[in-house]
Amino acid sequence: DSAPVEPENFEDVLKDVERVIMPGVTHWHSPYFFAYFPTANSYPSLLASMLSDAIGCIGFSWAASPACTELEIVMLDWLGQMINLPQQFLAKNGEGGGVIQGSASEATLMALLAARTKIIRHLQTKNPELTEASIVSRLVA
Repeated sequence: DSAPVEPENFEDVLKDVERVIMPGVTHWHSPYFFAYFPTANSYPSLLASMLSDAIGCIGFSWAASPACTELEIVMLDWLGQMINLPQQFLAKNGEGGGVIQGSASEATLMALLAARTKIIRHLQTKNPELTEASIVSRLVA
């Protein structure tokens, strides 16, 4: 209807959360929910969540937070080593590296941009007279 004019006590706010919000929440950690994947369900992930919340850093770019970005680079190299990626995929070699996307939508966009770049380079190799603009203007997706 409308926002309250006067503040409510905390107990009433929690009752509203239980009554209005909780029935519609997707309970990702329920053993009966199989559609997605659980998050923050291990001690390391809970600790990482608490630490990142306490720091309160918005680490979406190096300019916004050099420390967060550099930590992300180091940890992604660790992950790459754990899954035995070739050395050229690791940032420490100056060639590879990666970033953690915030959502599946962002990851899909990155995959589409990479595919677009790959096909543009391929077409320009076969036809050097083609400009990027002329190729992009003909792409469907």
